[in-house]
Amino acid sequence: MSTATTGPSYVITPLTKEQADASLQSTFDKLTHVFGHIPSFFGVMARVPEALKHFLPLYAAVIDKGSVEAKYKELAYLKTAQINGCEYCFRAHTASGKKNGVTDEQIKTLAFFRRSNAFDEKEKAVLLYAERVTRGASAMRPAALQELKHHFTDDQIVELTLTISIANFTNRFNDAMLTTPDIGDVR
Repeated sequence: MSTATTGPSYVITPLTKEQADASLQSTFDKLTHVFGHIPSFFGVMARVPEALKHFLPLYAAVIDKGSVEAKYKELAYLKTAQINGCEYCFRAHTASGKKNGVTDEQIKTLAFFRRSNAFDEKEKAVLLYAERVTRGASAMRPAALQELKHHFTDDQIVELTLTISIANFTNRFNDAMLTTPDIGDVR
């Protein structure tokens, strides 16, 4: 007996453009232009139109702007997704990370970054900080921030912290909604 696959099975079904609130139509057009389809993450979030409308500019302000190089943001995002076990974000940011200078070797050795020669000291500082913020930000000590000051300005540390915070947000949302990966490396 063969079973045909009909695509992903969702508990919370992502909205299509036709189902989405009228105020999201141009947003869906832009997302379709960028990804070729509406990623399930955005389709699910579209069930709360105001949240999606406000999330996208915040995400863009943190991830796409600022003075921290994209590679460092991608490493922080990947480390956060790895710690949280978010397959959706890890796959999506593997693809965007590679576009921004993250190597296959770095992705492969991310779990063991402290002992890996694939990372320089600045990259290791970013990964350690992402780990600290993700595993227990309430336990942060001044020395952890001082370590980052060897590589980043105060504004850049805030930018990295926002990146890690956005990653934790998207990780938790995608995992809680059981969102099926449909961007990045989806094999």
